[in-house]
Amino acid sequence: MEKEREKQRGVTGKGFVKSDPRINRKGRPRSFDQLRKLAQQIADEAVTDSNGHKIRLAEAILRSWAESKEPILQKAFMEYAFGKVPDKLETNPLENKKTLILHYGHEFKRLERDRLLGDDNPPR
Repeated sequence: MEKEREKQRGVTGKGFVKSDPRINRKGRPRSFDQLRKLAQQIADEAVTDSNGHKIRLAEAILRSWAESKEPILQKAFMEYAFGKVPDKLETNPLENKKTLILHYGHEFKRLERDRLLGDDNPPR
């Protein structure tokens, strides 16, 4: 039974020999630049979409990301389209230690009156 499966898969049971058609002549990419070039070649291949139109594989992938329900794929699409969202968070927006005091309208009128009268230490 095992030999039957091997025959179906095309496994001969012997290793590679000279001029064997199963040998991958191109081999694996030796550097990242070669891998990128290979990926770009694959992305440039023409595929047929669900409507029967010929489009590039990269376009098909981007369209599937844009229409996906997965937020990670949607985010990746938006970052490729419009740039990466900054990761830096402003943890202390008041760097120079200024204090902001907000007053209601009726308090503002009293503070303006005290300022005009020259009261240097109005009650808070």
